[in-house]
Amino acid sequence: MQGGNPGRRRSGTAAIFAALSLLAAPQAWAQRAGENAVTGAADAFGTSIGNERTGIYNENDVRGFSPIQAGNARIEGLYFDKVGDENDRIFESSRIRVGIAAQGFAFPAPTGIEDFSLRAPGDATGLSVLSEGNSFGPYTLQFDGTAPLGERLSLGGGIGMNRNIAPNGGDNYEGNVGVLLRWRPLPDVEILPFWSRKDTFMAKDGEVYEPVGDVLPAPKPLHHFFGPLWARGQDFSINYGSLLSYTLSSWAVRLGIFRSELVNPKSSFPQLENLLPNGRGELKVDLNPPSHLGSTSGEFRLEKSFSTGALNHRLIFSLRGRNWNGLYGNSVTVDVGPQAINQFVTTPTPHVQFAPLTHDHVDESWIGLAYQTAWRDRLQVNLGVQKARYHKNTIIPGAAPTLLNTTPVLLTGSATGNVTKALAVFGSYTQGLEENGITPSNAINSNQALPATTTRQTDGGVRWKLSPRLSLVADMFDIKKLYFNLDPANVYRQLGGLENRGMELSLSGNVTDRLDVVAGAVLSQPMVSGEAVKLGISGDRPVGLRSRKFIFDANWQPPGSKGLSFDIGVNHFGSVAATLDDIAVIPAWTTFDWDARYQFRMGGQNASLKLAVMNMANARSFNAFEAGTFGISFNSGRRIDLRLIVDVA
Repeated sequence: MQGGNPGRRRSGTAAIFAALSLLAAPQAWAQRAGENAVTGAADAFGTSIGNERTGIYNENDVRGFSPIQAGNARIEGLYFDKVGDENDRIFESSRIRVGIAAQGFAFPAPTGIEDFSLRAPGDATGLSVLSEGNSFGPYTLQFDGTAPLGERLSLGGGIGMNRNIAPNGGDNYEGNVGVLLRWRPLPDVEILPFWSRKDTFMAKDGEVYEPVGDVLPAPKPLHHFFGPLWARGQDFSINYGSLLSYTLSSWAVRLGIFRSELVNPKSSFPQLENLLPNGRGELKVDLNPPSHLGSTSGEFRLEKSFSTGALNHRLIFSLRGRNWNGLYGNSVTVDVGPQAINQFVTTPTPHVQFAPLTHDHVDESWIGLAYQTAWRDRLQVNLGVQKARYHKNTIIPGAAPTLLNTTPVLLTGSATGNVTKALAVFGSYTQGLEENGITPSNAINSNQALPATTTRQTDGGVRWKLSPRLSLVADMFDIKKLYFNLDPANVYRQLGGLENRGMELSLSGNVTDRLDVVAGAVLSQPMVSGEAVKLGISGDRPVGLRSRKFIFDANWQPPGSKGLSFDIGVNHFGSVAATLDDIAVIPAWTTFDWDARYQFRMGGQNASLKLAVMNMANARSFNAFEAGTFGISFNSGRRIDLRLIVDVA
């Protein structure tokens, strides 16, 4: 269980006051006390509900790749170019759509989709309060509520305050706020605008480790920050937009327009380079000038449904686009001096002068047409075609502009056949155009634009309903895309092709009335091919892609104990190639979680108390960011967590 300008300031203040006035509402809205990712998951591919998460995948890893980096985020099914961090004050949950979970989903993506659901306000007034902390030292306080403003208008939103402390030593203070409106001017029309902002202060990033040779860092770093106190950052994220839905007989119109921004007034990234086997190296800190990334994106969708005899048809016209702008680089590297792992260092604050910034712009659009048909309860077929247009213009000071253009035609097709009421077979073929971002800051060619590349995926499998409330899914998949990483000269570039083929399993639902399970596994064989492998520059295992992962989460309610339940969680992570030649390998590791939760009435109101022990065996491991570059895994270290949610009434 994985749990500026004056005008802008005025609008932000108004939204905060609106949220605070909402929180003063005298009655309640029982919404959050019952949050439970295990009982709420439809499959084991990845579900997030409130502060809880379960599943084999997340936004950073779907079949080995990140759907967010690839540009495959959605809000209520509509295209969203996510730049700023998501904010739980407006987003209630998210689901990874891949395999059979993407069947019938218009215009799926090869490396999966993360589909966010908004915390849409209901028709009752109320307030939920969440307080949480754990033994690492972080704490969270969140207020979420809703209030009707008339028969057809509702207001929702909240505020939150967090102290975040990560196992890698990073920490920050965070404040977030969000506001939503739900307006139904006509029975078949719904408009849902939202706005949110998240600020982080005094942010410290945990150290990154770069050993000499094909070895892992040793000894393993503790979960404390050992860099200089001036190596801090600050950022804020803004996400806002609006959804419109209109249904008229057999016609449906959906429109989503979104804006997402990430602003870093300052940021610092400490790196312990030239790390020797004795644990000593040279500490360097990358100081970055103020940066601003922002994207306006959205989708217009027109749908027509009709029937002919035993066939039901659905035609979908889609127009998607984004306009992305970035202002970033050029970082300055400060050589702090010698440091050993787990040794705190302090030096005077450096004074640096930054070079002119890189200007980056992406203009991208898709026009698509999809056809879906269903024959009774026996067969569903989905076909789609999209024409994409991608244009990227990167201006690096002192260099000629880099222009990247491509206009591919992308095809998708899928089918699901119900052999019996309990057994279904499915298959799909998907092409996509995916973003690759910019080169990392520790590369010689840092902050250079990478081209968008086409990706293709085929998959197929079966779904077996073991009972009306318990399903087993088995799926085979094959993904092909280009492989980018640091070469031996520390240049980040395309090194060849990358193919990841494998199998995934999902078991989810109610085993009994008192036992819910979410169990999943992915077994794959990621392989690198091309000239770099033939010349011995790269091994045939890609850096950072694990070949297996298993998860098992269960929620059990003992007989005769009303409101009491226990959760257990097991997460197994397979080994990972960590250097370009595949010699250094991060070993497989496993974590065990346990918690007890009690749902009760507090002063007549619904409440939930949860006590959890995460990673009971105190296992610790690394992530491989790029070849030979390591950081402590987010799941490392034992921690005890206590959470209380009250739905105030």
